[in-house]
Amino acid sequence: MPTFRYRAYLADGTDESGLLEAATKQDAARDLSKRGRRSYYLAPTKTDQSAARPSSFALFSQKVKPERLFSDLSVLLNAGFTIDRALAAVIASESNRARQGQLQSVQDLIVSGRSVAEAFASLPAMSPTTVALLSSGERSGRIALVCQKLAESYQASARRKAAIIEALTYPAFLLIVMVGALFVLAAVLVPALEPIFEGSTSDKPLVMSMLSSLRNTFIDYPAVFPLIVLICLLAFLGMSQSARVRDLASEALSKTPLLGPLIKRTAVARYLQTLSLLLANGVTMLDALKLAGDTVAQAGLRPHFADIKENVANGSKLHDAIASQPLFEKATVSLISIGEEANALPAVLERAADMLQMRVTSQIEALLKLLTPIMTISLGFVVGSLVVSVMTTILSINDLALK
Repeated sequence: MPTFRYRAYLADGTDESGLLEAATKQDAARDLSKRGRRSYYLAPTKTDQSAARPSSFALFSQKVKPERLFSDLSVLLNAGFTIDRALAAVIASESNRARQGQLQSVQDLIVSGRSVAEAFASLPAMSPTTVALLSSGERSGRIALVCQKLAESYQASARRKAAIIEALTYPAFLLIVMVGALFVLAAVLVPALEPIFEGSTSDKPLVMSMLSSLRNTFIDYPAVFPLIVLICLLAFLGMSQSARVRDLASEALSKTPLLGPLIKRTAVARYLQTLSLLLANGVTMLDALKLAGDTVAQAGLRPHFADIKENVANGSKLHDAIASQPLFEKATVSLISIGEEANALPAVLERAADMLQMRVTSQIEALLKLLTPIMTISLGFVVGSLVVSVMTTILSINDLALK
């Protein structure tokens, strides 16, 4: 029978560790719970772990997908399943062993007495805001609704990413074709034209000189281009792991003419949506304002939301605190003011968030529709410039022949 190593709290708060034999990890968690132990660590011993260790090829697919997880859970919970039974059904439908193991750990924690929020916090894909929403839903008995809202949020984000990737596919293909055309011109056309200019007093055209330099660099230092690509890739991966670099990039994007307003409206919509859900689940206003402010990914925008919390803590009404910040539009402030007076703040905040989100979605779709023709015209202009330069070179050859 497999052996599990555990660490747990006793009823008097003391800590206990040891080994436990059980058929499965879930059985071990139940056994500890019956014995009055609240486990905070439960794992197979090394001998048992080696057989279940995932291969290195599966490292890129180990994270649980939140949009699918919460979508399945919301359906099952609304159908009357308890959270542990719903998780068991999700685990049974999961084909990836690594993700299956992570979800099994969550179920084991819930069975052993942990709260839903604490159990889900062990997943690497869970943000602090998601954990806070689950905690508020558990306290208010609205965990199914919270899972549904989380699923909708994650699915909307996934759809936006897919739309952006799809819109960028054709321009990326054109860019690759253009780079290939440059290498063909440098490797085939330039060597055929260069001998004509040897011994001549006429200078080579600028574009031809640039293509010639590109060809010579590629011949003399063939490893230079792959090295540049590798360095750029490593630099991108390194910067993407740095929170400081991400904050700087996000702040720079928020100041751009087209993307800036979209980023700000998206942050405001997410803030209002989270605030609505937290207040509806019984979280106090100050705690909800703090948690909603933490959902904002842009470091440059966080002080505005922190000021709202500070003003409310000092006695201001929510709509007055929001009106003092430049991020919020007058229509949004007016709607929140009406909701506050009518004591229907959660519903009004959700409506305001939906209105902002619909506006952001329509603007993103319009930009994506314009992106492909803009990129096509821009790349066509570059290619056309190259063709004109080559034709100028050919005409200059005729001038040399006449001389």
